Formats: sequence, structure tokens, C-alpha cells
Amino acid sequence: MKVACPARLCGILIVLGVLLPGCQFGPNALRVGQSEYSDALRVATSEQMLVNLVRLRYRDLPVFLGVTSIATQFQYDQGAEAVGTLNENVGSDALNPNVLQLKGQLGYSEKPTITYSLLGGEAFLRRMLMPISVENISLLAESGWRSDRVLRLTVEALNGLPNAPTASGPTPGGAPDYKSFAEVMALIKDMRASGAMNITYIPRRRQISFELPRDKVSSGDLISAAKSGVGFAAADDKDSVSLVASHRVLVMRLTQSPASQSAETRFRELLSLEQNRGEFDIVDEVELADARSANAARDKIGLDTRSLMGVLYFLSQSVDVPKEHIEDGLATQTRLPDGTPFDWSEVLDNLFHVHTSRTKPRGAAVAVRHRGRWFYIRDDDEDSKSTFSLLGQLFMLQTGEVNRTDPVLTLPVG
Repeated sequence: MKVACPARLCGILIVLGVLLPGCQFGPNALRVGQSEYSDALRVATSEQMLVNLVRLRYRDLPVFLGVTSIATQFQYDQGAEAVGTLNENVGSDALNPNVLQLKGQLGYSEKPTITYSLLGGEAFLRRMLMPISVENISLLAESGWRSDRVLRLTVEALNGLPNAPTASGPTPGGAPDYKSFAEVMALIKDMRASGAMNITYIPRRRQISFELPRDKVSSGDLISAAKSGVGFAAADDKDSVSLVASHRVLVMRLTQSPASQSAETRFRELLSLEQNRGEFDIVDEVELADARSANAARDKIGLDTRSLMGVLYFLSQSVDVPKEHIEDGLATQTRLPDGTPFDWSEVLDNLFHVHTSRTKPRGAAVAVRHRGRWFYIRDDDEDSKSTFSLLGQLFMLQTGEVNRTDPVLTLPVG
């Protein structure tokens, strides 16, 4: 006896036989997982940075964790079963029709694990406490960040004009000195926006040896100097030479145009710069002090920079602290000489601001909970978000590759 297989039934069986063995969800799931993990790490990193700023405002100990590894296991289970009963003499009124039962299962599971380790040790601490170099500041400024934003964040004094230096540590009891520096930053912002000022690198040569008689320098000396990346240059008297090394110097240039004359004049007055000069070297405070001792400082702008920890403390002053926490002595209230509270937004206006609320905020770019309150950066606060992003880049730039210390924390996700 031959039983014919209906076309529809045979088609279903063929499709199942072809498709089920080849079902593969791994690559797609992996692509989705990468995006989700990246976003999860972004949120975790932002929350860690924000909660540490809040901790510093309360004089609590900040803790930094670094992700050492992300691992996950994917597991897929699939199966299919077809059971059928084919009967003879099947009609429209038959009591025993053909029966086809299809069974299938598809399972997917993922077991991600993220491992954290404590960032610490002597090398990490030194980098946190080391003054930020002029090179790193210029790197950030050249990468597209506004000069005034970078300088307000990283500089403690500019040619002696203080930028709230007492804010580079725990919240001070007395109001900081900052107004002349703030005026300079406003001038820089306006002049940069109008094209009246720019900051750039220019190549220069620096003498690194005493003068030597020209006839004492052999061809071998020239080759050795070239291999070391230096060279010989003639001295003023033409009969002697000295070793020189090429280096890049960060300079600030003013256009000296009539449209910006008043702003440039005020800028030079505040920083005690030479009035008829349009180009000024940007140097660290040590080089500026050497130039002052030689009475040659009016063509230089000296940066006295904060450390990375100083930058964190500085931004922590922008955290809104609930009134009851101030009254309970949980956080310091900065006051003016007459005893009235000092408003830190005068220093950090249009730079950074952390709000607080009793309930979880809506519309927050990042929010953390500390001491029973929520602290957050508003998602529509572009200035604070920009500074927060700049802080993240500065943190990575300043700390670099650091040793990670025990203990190691491994957390299963999901």
C-alpha cells in the first residue's frame, strides 16, 4: 500500500529540515551585546566619576575602579519534532483524518561577567597629585575644546591671577579669589570667538650647550649630533658653534586689529604683558619665575596648573548640598567675610553644576544616590555635560596605564 504525502505537508517538513539545523543567532546577538555593554560601561564610568565628585564635596573618600575584563558565554538550544498519522479512506466526513503535530524549541541564554579592580598604588596616586603639564593642557585645547573651558578647569593661576586656588582641596570656609581671572577668561572667550586670538604651536631651537670653537667640531661630531636629534648652530660671533635642539613652543597670538583693540589692551593689562606685542609664549610657572628673575617675563604667560585631584575638588564645589546637610555639619558652607553664604556658581557659572533632589530625577544625563539624596547633571545642561566629558578625557590622559591593585571584584551581569 502506498500513501501519498500531501504537497503542503511535504513542504513543511522540507522547510523544517533545512532551516532548523542552520539557525544561528550568535553573530547577531554578539553585535547587539557589544552596543549594550559599551553603553553599560559608559553609564558606569559616568556614575563613578559623578559620585566621586559628590563624595569629595562631603569630604568622603573617593574610590576609583577600573574594568579589567568583560567576558560572556552564549548558549543556544534548538530542536524540532514532527509526528503524523496518515490514514486510508480519508474523506470529508471521515472520523479518522490525517493528523500532523509539529513541536519545536529554541533556547538562548547569556552569562556576562564584568571584572573590576581597584585603581591605586603609588604610581596612580602620584599621577593624581602631579600638576597637569602645559603639554597636556595644550593637547586638549588643540583637540577642539574651548580654550577658556580648558583653562578654567585646569589652571590655578594665570600670570599670578588666582583662579580660586583654595578650591583645589576640600571646600574652604572662606570665599576664594577669582574675579580678575574670570575677567581674563571672558576676554579669551570673546577674542577666540571673534578670531582676534588663537593658540598654536611654533617650532623653535634651544641652545643646550656652551659655545665651542668652530674648528673643534669634526664631521664625526656632526653625525653623532644628528643621530641624537640635535644639531650645531653658529653663534653670534660666527667663529663658534653650540648644540641646539628643536622643540615646539605653545604661543598665544593676538591679531592686534582695531576691532579688538580695547579687549586686547585690557587683556595685556590684567596679565602684565607688553602692550605692543602680539605673540606670547605659554609656559609653566617655573619657566615664568626664571624669566621674571631675568626681567624678561612680559612676553610670557605662565600657567600654574592644578593636579587631577585638584580638578576633581574644584568641580566638587559645584555640587548642590541640601540645607539640612549643611545644618547637620555634613558639608562645609563657604562664607563671605560678612558671614553670608558664598555662591560657588560665581566661579563655576557656565562650566559645571550638579543638582540635587529627594527623588530620582527625570531628564538627567547621569544621576547617582549618596547620603539619601539624588545628585545629577541635567541632560539639557550642555556646559556641564561638555565639562564632564572633558574631565573624562583629562582623567584618562593624566592617569594613563596604571597598576591595578587587589582586591578584584567580579560581578555577574543579568
